[in-house]
Amino acid sequence: MGFISFKIKLLLILFYIFDKTSGLSVGVLLGDYPSQEQRLLNSTISKKFAKGELIFSANVQHVSEFDSFGASETLCEVLSSNSGVMAVFGPKYTPATTILESICLEFEIPYISYSWRPRAERDRGFFMNFFPETDLYANALGEIVRSFGWKSFAVIYEKDETLLKLKNILNFHQYNEKDKRNKIAFEKLGPGPDHSDLFRKIERSMQTNIILDCKTELIIPLLQQASEANLLNVYNNYFLLDLDALTLDYSDLNTTANITTIRLFDDNDESFKESARRIGLAELIHHRKLKTDIALFYDALWYFHDTMKTTQMLFTDPIYCNGTKKFKKGLELSLAMKNRFFFTNLTNLTGPILFDVQGSRIDFNIIIVDVLADKKIATWFEQNQTLITNAEFDESITVVNNLQSTTVIVSSKLGAPYLMLAEPEDGKVLEGNERYVGYSMDLIAEIAKIVGFKFEFRLAEDGSYGRYEVFEDKWTGIMGDLTENRAHLGICDLTITEEREDAVDFSLPFMELGISILFTTTDYFESNSFLFLIGFEQSLWMTIVYCYIAISVCLYIVLRLSPDDWERKYPCDELDETLVNRWNLKNSLMLTLKALTMQGSDAVPKGKSARLAISMWWLFSLILTSYYIANIALIANLTSQESAINNVEDLAAQSQIKYGMVMGGSTQEFFKNSNTTVYQKMWNSIEHLPSVFTKTTQEGIEKVLESNGQYVFFMESTTLDYALERNCKLKQIGGLLDLKHYGIAMPQNAPYRSTINRAILKLQEDGVLAELKKKWWSVDEEETCDRTVDSSGQLLPENIAGLFIILAVGIITALSAALFEFLWNVKRVAKLEGITFCEALGDESKMVCSIWTNRRKLQ
Repeated sequence: MGFISFKIKLLLILFYIFDKTSGLSVGVLLGDYPSQEQRLLNSTISKKFAKGELIFSANVQHVSEFDSFGASETLCEVLSSNSGVMAVFGPKYTPATTILESICLEFEIPYISYSWRPRAERDRGFFMNFFPETDLYANALGEIVRSFGWKSFAVIYEKDETLLKLKNILNFHQYNEKDKRNKIAFEKLGPGPDHSDLFRKIERSMQTNIILDCKTELIIPLLQQASEANLLNVYNNYFLLDLDALTLDYSDLNTTANITTIRLFDDNDESFKESARRIGLAELIHHRKLKTDIALFYDALWYFHDTMKTTQMLFTDPIYCNGTKKFKKGLELSLAMKNRFFFTNLTNLTGPILFDVQGSRIDFNIIIVDVLADKKIATWFEQNQTLITNAEFDESITVVNNLQSTTVIVSSKLGAPYLMLAEPEDGKVLEGNERYVGYSMDLIAEIAKIVGFKFEFRLAEDGSYGRYEVFEDKWTGIMGDLTENRAHLGICDLTITEEREDAVDFSLPFMELGISILFTTTDYFESNSFLFLIGFEQSLWMTIVYCYIAISVCLYIVLRLSPDDWERKYPCDELDETLVNRWNLKNSLMLTLKALTMQGSDAVPKGKSARLAISMWWLFSLILTSYYIANIALIANLTSQESAINNVEDLAAQSQIKYGMVMGGSTQEFFKNSNTTVYQKMWNSIEHLPSVFTKTTQEGIEKVLESNGQYVFFMESTTLDYALERNCKLKQIGGLLDLKHYGIAMPQNAPYRSTINRAILKLQEDGVLAELKKKWWSVDEEETCDRTVDSSGQLLPENIAGLFIILAVGIITALSAALFEFLWNVKRVAKLEGITFCEALGDESKMVCSIWTNRRKLQ
């Protein structure tokens, strides 16, 4: 009897254990909104349990995420139903659901979560969250954003929890509050659905980089509104923080922007697809609709299942919220789950799983994905905190595709040889890029040929490089076009400087240069054998020669007409009736030549008209000689000044010759910010002299030419070389003051920067850059100027035109006086000879015109 009684008791115990084991269950509390994913989840659990693949069933209930009282009542019903539950899988975190954690903690029931929640400082011994730990997740996001290299960006968020997710970004970014060009703007979404004003505000702030954190269903409408605000172009970058952003269809956006997001799993990975298929999620994977909370829930479910298989959890009892009974195995089960090592089960979806003592997940991977290309860019590994780029991802392919579907706007400015107006042929009206020629045009054309995009050149509104206006908080010129996203590229003789790099990005340099000194060539004494001729310009010398001959002839005529210059050959012989005129043409030429050279003469005219003529010539010769001597001295002085300036130190040591540069250019910034004593001294001397600054380089060159050696212009060596090739009156003084480079500018974080860089490298390797410079800088040999001759500082005929006028008036007066004397003498002869005036005039005229003789009969 005793043996039979023992058997009966044993059977009863085994039956009780079987009954309890077959009734093992977990509580699953889902949000109160019905969805396809929830129905699929409920169905999958039921099927797995029926097939014996799960050793427990699930009591699935819906709770309100915002009704804490109703949620707590639902949880109490789940705990007290049938034989109770081993664990509770909670809903998405909200402040209202924290009461569920408190109830489970009170009755020592493991509470399993799988959504983001803020960090809690209190003891959470029975709590486990399969979503990455809050601080570690924030750190990972900060590292990812830092890898983008964004200097400024805007954060658009829906809920305040975004601020906790991005709390590490400010530290990584090294944000400088005083630097207005280094901005991080936070914009919270209003009630909506229209957020156009917000995007227009961001567009006015010239932000091109945007971090967006909102519900999945809001992403597409928000991006459409961004497109309407011109914020979805090739130079815009978006980082979507929503882990389910890839479940959306972006094809209707028709955008060339760079859109990046993150996931906790790679649904393109074949092993992931196999794992999803094993647990019944093949349909969601096929349609790209698997959301992160579903994947995390399944990981939590199977993780719990595997833990149960390794422990002796045979039965549970109902728990009543108004009672004091607790789950006896709750602490043991929680510790078993937390102490499990690396989880590598084939059904795992969201990567490695590891927990700390607080139940927070401390090991996970984050996949960074290019949304439009649907390609994995990189992976963040929390275990060793490294970001590893996907070797198979070629970002340039996406960028090139975006550029090829965009007309690239190139901002530039006129300035030889970089960009010049083309000369139309036969009255043809030029349009578009045909209006311009130059180095910049050819360089962009070569890059476009390699990358395969179309482009359009547009001139900056103010025709300048651009400078930062502090009070208006914006850039002007080409820089303004780039910072305000009116252009994709900016090219001209634009120097790469630190200040500009704070506002835009630059490509690799396409040209090396430095600051040099431009001056006029006034040194005539080095190679001029005819030193005495430099006082007057060649045309003036020829004018003087012609004037000398003309005056000599005029003087000869006056002397022939003047009766006072006809005299006896032997004045003491009263019987000599022959008169002689010593002033033949040879003597007249000698007389004017001696006067011109400031030499005396043994004989001078006696007639009043002749003396008037020679006096005017003497006055002319005196003034002309004075001009000559003074001009020679001036040129010699200028040359001595120039020869004394051989470098920038010589220029800084003197005060007579002024020097300047382009206003607002990189050369001005060089002097303004230099720590070198010489450059500081020079800047201090011209800082408040607006007259020494110019608006353009060409204006500076013209100012040097017009200054007659009294102005020096600081400019970049490449443009200086171009000017020297085409103007013999210019020369370079000294060497380079610094070393810098020209680059192609583009908006900050432009995704096509690396593509442009690769094109420039190819052009350099193929020798195209050298060929382009030779094409636009060199001139034909026959056009090469001869620097041994220069007329700067020499007098021209127009400079002393008044002197020639005075001489002409004097000579005309002398001729008139001579004619009067001649006629008066004709009248006297007619009276003495008793003949008519006409007869006397004829005889005297014949005598005067007989230039082959200088003798006549005394009347």
